[in-house]
Amino acid sequence: MKRFLFLLAACLAIAPLSAQRQSLKNIPYIDQRRLHYGFLLGLDMSDVTFSHSGANAWAAECPSVNPSFCVGLMGDVALTENLNVRCTPMLHFMSRDVKFRNATTAETRTQTLKSNYISLPVSLKVATHRLNNYRPYMLLGAQLDFDLAQEKEQPIVFRRADVGLHVALGCDGYLPFFKFCPELRFNIGLLDMIDHERKGLKDETLLPYTEAIGRAHNKSISLLFFFE
Repeated sequence: MKRFLFLLAACLAIAPLSAQRQSLKNIPYIDQRRLHYGFLLGLDMSDVTFSHSGANAWAAECPSVNPSFCVGLMGDVALTENLNVRCTPMLHFMSRDVKFRNATTAETRTQTLKSNYISLPVSLKVATHRLNNYRPYMLLGAQLDFDLAQEKEQPIVFRRADVGLHVALGCDGYLPFFKFCPELRFNIGLLDMIDHERKGLKDETLLPYTEAIGRAHNKSISLLFFFE
């Protein structure tokens, strides 16, 4: 991802120079369409941030970030030459390891959070003018996430729904027959994901893990590849 950021920054830096040299433009009329459709493939690096209640000696953290993948569709409506509204429903398959540590006894325990998220992002895309066969853009938006997988008898249980914000940098690449657009997206959840009530929990020895956590928020970095 550091390499991708470097390449994206380099493209933005040389854009004024490249614009002075005209080259043969691929699919020159594609941006004149009002409606655009496509699909996407991507990689996610997901994490969870915890705040602790201080109710007991247990604390939780995500010691590492696990890579996962996502697939989705893309629908785009052009408002002006440089402004678009984009909807990208996606399905994320992710797994996160949560490590619990007791400050008094030094006891540890690990839980794997497996999630299959349906994400419904709506974004505002602001793009530069086309520079030969590429076009950098920035994207801002919000999304609704819903988890299809939920295990009840675990130390902590996440709520099914989350609301979040995202910001992204990307570049439209114009190939001879379609557009290929790499995008780096940063996502942050706004809701506390911990199910504090634990209704229907059969093993009450799991309650101290839940009681130790005040709040938990999702966050992730996604590297997406759009085919339009």
